[in-house]
Amino acid sequence: MALQGNLDDFSLPEILQLIAVQQKSGVLKLTAGEDTAVIFFEGGKVVSTRDRRRNAKDPLKPFLIKTGRVTEPQLRQVETIETESRRELTDILLSGNYLTNEELSRALEEQVQDTLHQLLTWKTGAYHFSGDARTVPKFAVNIRLNTEGLLMESMRRIDELARYKERLSSTAMVLRPKPLATPPKDITEAERRVLPLVDGLRPLRDVMAQAKLVDFEVYEALHHLLEVGVIEVSLSAAPAKVTPLPTAAAPRASTGRAGAGLALALGTLALALSFGIGRYAAPALLGPVQRYAVPTKWAPPEIASVDPVERVALAQETYRILRGQAPADLTVLVREGFLPGEVAREAARAGAGAGSAAPTAPTATTRATPNATASPAPSPETPAAP
Repeated sequence: MALQGNLDDFSLPEILQLIAVQQKSGVLKLTAGEDTAVIFFEGGKVVSTRDRRRNAKDPLKPFLIKTGRVTEPQLRQVETIETESRRELTDILLSGNYLTNEELSRALEEQVQDTLHQLLTWKTGAYHFSGDARTVPKFAVNIRLNTEGLLMESMRRIDELARYKERLSSTAMVLRPKPLATPPKDITEAERRVLPLVDGLRPLRDVMAQAKLVDFEVYEALHHLLEVGVIEVSLSAAPAKVTPLPTAAAPRASTGRAGAGLALALGTLALALSFGIGRYAAPALLGPVQRYAVPTKWAPPEIASVDPVERVALAQETYRILRGQAPADLTVLVREGFLPGEVAREAARAGAGAGSAAPTAPTATTRATPNATASPAPSPETPAAP
């Protein structure tokens, strides 16, 4: 059976279903620009998506690197042997003990599924199906996968990935473990690989590169961990959607000189008004307010050359201005930080050496106003007024 045409007219899912229903054998070649791909069928089953033609890109090689099944130095050794001996890749991987038979079979199945998922995203291109059972390649490890099962899983991945990317919308996002969160007991192997990489530092693109999983598996694991509350989006993550700010339209080049002159005149007038208000109107309006306003901050004078007794008086005045009343004694000034204890002691010693007591704060009854003076106490010889 020969089948060819454009994907615009006959979609890839329809082509795959036709081949599966008719149980055809052969190779389906797909091209989209510079991208090419092949799918081999045997009795309607998918057996390979590897292109073995010379200079063709074998999708199994990057898949083995991405999933961590072989390292890049190991792959270079395998390619050297492949070039020199003309042996098939899977044969070298098995004979060189790079992978076991079971590991290689599993890798081939996952690679076919991932490749088919990517091919179903092609919306344009050309296809050509031809051949028979003789065109189907034989490998050291052979697989036969149900075409309809592969198709259904690929369509599911496409739908789910679109949903996952609504929340994980940028590869620049940074995820972090949620405080006090406990991973579920039924954690999957993909989630077990991804969870240690979520540290609040790595962006999503680095998690995808280091998880040793295909991209869909990374998105699926992270989305489930977000849903169960094990991880959360960090505050340093890129926003899900960036709405551009509206930009003003550029001025038209045909604007006349009259418009420019008017704008200059208005700007000059506004500048003159601002200067006049600041120079003349503001002082006249603020003058009465400044006369009756209580100073918000009182700055004491330089105290480097003030003796202890004067510093005590200065501290008393400062306390009165800030507290609204005079201090009871020097201990209040020391306790509330208005006067160092050492200065208080020096002032006390200076007052004692001069034959007088250290200065104390005037009481509230003797200092009703800032200029009031205390009345002298009656002496014992002077009788009190009747």
